[in-house]
Amino acid sequence: MNTQSAAAFLEDRPTLWPNRAAEKVLPAEVDECLFSAHQCTFSAREQAVLQADQAVTLARGFTEPSVLARTLYQAATIMRRARRPDRAFVLCLEAQPLLERLDERWRASCVVLLRGDCYVDVGEHERALELINEAAERFVNLDDRAQLGRCTTAMAKAYMLGGDLRKAVDHAVKSLALLDDHTGSLPLRHQLKNNEAYLRFMLGRQLAEAGHGPLAQDEYARAVQALPDLNQIDAQRWDTNGAGVLDTAIAVYIAAGDLARAQDAMKRLAGWARRWNSPVEKGLAWLRLADFRVMQGAPHQAIACARRAAGYLDTLPLEANRVTAQLLLARLLEETGDLKAAYEAHCEASEVEARQQKESIAMRAELLTLDLEAEQELRKTAQTLAYAQRLSNVGHMVASINHELNQPMSSIKMLAETTIELLNMGDRQEALANIELMHRLSSRLVDLTSKLAAFPAQSVGQQQPRVNVKHAVSEALAILRSRLARTPCEIVQDLAEVDVQATEGQLVRVLANLLNNALDAMEGGDKRQIVIAASVEPQQLVLRLSDSGPGIPDSVRERLFQPFFSTKAAGQGLGLGLALSRDVMREMNGDLTAGNDPHGGAVFCVTLPLAENQ
Repeated sequence: MNTQSAAAFLEDRPTLWPNRAAEKVLPAEVDECLFSAHQCTFSAREQAVLQADQAVTLARGFTEPSVLARTLYQAATIMRRARRPDRAFVLCLEAQPLLERLDERWRASCVVLLRGDCYVDVGEHERALELINEAAERFVNLDDRAQLGRCTTAMAKAYMLGGDLRKAVDHAVKSLALLDDHTGSLPLRHQLKNNEAYLRFMLGRQLAEAGHGPLAQDEYARAVQALPDLNQIDAQRWDTNGAGVLDTAIAVYIAAGDLARAQDAMKRLAGWARRWNSPVEKGLAWLRLADFRVMQGAPHQAIACARRAAGYLDTLPLEANRVTAQLLLARLLEETGDLKAAYEAHCEASEVEARQQKESIAMRAELLTLDLEAEQELRKTAQTLAYAQRLSNVGHMVASINHELNQPMSSIKMLAETTIELLNMGDRQEALANIELMHRLSSRLVDLTSKLAAFPAQSVGQQQPRVNVKHAVSEALAILRSRLARTPCEIVQDLAEVDVQATEGQLVRVLANLLNNALDAMEGGDKRQIVIAASVEPQQLVLRLSDSGPGIPDSVRERLFQPFFSTKAAGQGLGLGLALSRDVMREMNGDLTAGNDPHGGAVFCVTLPLAENQ
């Protein structure tokens, strides 16, 4: 077996990310299959697919869940490089939930990006942009600029697919700006520079076809400047982007009229194709040589090169250059007067293009169907989790209430028994003191049971009634009056007489939970202040609750609304309050978000639709 791990070629995972011990390498037999599959992605793509499938099968035999999750991700990467985005997408859908459960946020984010890349491969740019943007947001939170650069490059490809080359070029430039001197490997820099050069070349061609010759030449010149240093592309060293860089360089140099450098790049590409015995690179080399012979005015040599290119590219699914080679052959045959052969070549090009479009549409439909099923399964799982959360919350609440009620009720019972004895003994003054104490304890019980009344069950499918925001805030503060009496806090209100569509009990409970959390956050602080302000926006009201506490750390903000996540000490909370509160708000067509105030402290925003006739 090769001594290098497959992960070294398939991943660019940051060292000890995120701040955890170095992970174990995959089992030897699994890693060997993945490495073999990776080597076959150029020369024998069907063999690469079989080897990746075998690696996944072997990984399923290990009890450690991380083995299967990581193998699925790496196998999906290989499947996509082997031009099987449909197979890659299936593996991604299985890998992502496994990685999420293992808290492998970096790889899970990579899977989201890979799903977006698969959509780009099959021509579905809108869904691709959604997934790529989701991946980019994740990598922003993970502070991984290298992967963020890959996301921005993928966005550029999606915009090109959608026909917006200007926006595509802008994103290509932005992707390079994300990398500094210490960010990203050399192959990644080659990939990003190559992407910018290619997109500028395509924009130049578009301008040339529209009759803007000088502008096209300007873009070709910028494309030449964007190209990476070809001397760093070593055919003896494994670099999945190397052949693509050389292919782009040839096209750019020919468009710019620099035939000497184009010929040098062709020699490098031919050497690459021979080194790795890749039909794709061989086909590309012959295709670019055909373009070069056209530039030299040698049509018969160009025809021979175009035939060789079409022959190598014929067996590859979704290979756009196959159609390009056949159309070039048809045009050259027509120009040399061989009309019959030109017609046959053109018909074959049309058949290949139709077949590829059919395959692409079938793959696109399959991916959309799989994605829809995955989303439905995710919603079902989320709904099940929501019910489990509520049951858990009810259990926690019952235990808390039992604890809170048991002590005063036991005290009341003991005081009542003592009072009876005191009355029999004629000690009326001591009996009166006991009765007053029982009255205070019973008031505490009334206060506790009133909290239960503020958290009724939501009636699904019913229209939300009108609720006055000022009244709801007053009710929430009333629930916390006992704690506010023990923990003095300045409450500043800036509320208008506005009605929203909501269930009053649910809204009051959410507000009380947020206020209680704010008091917890400010505990021990010199200044305790809560500002409650409302602003009316088009069709909705935003209620902001700001505190003077330390704010929400970045490491906490990402997981703030996750069920069972809590920053409180063990035994002081299950981490369900915010998750349930947001769930309740969304059921009422609103939302709950969190952030930090620029002047310090946390800010929670409750959003609800305005009542009619506001």
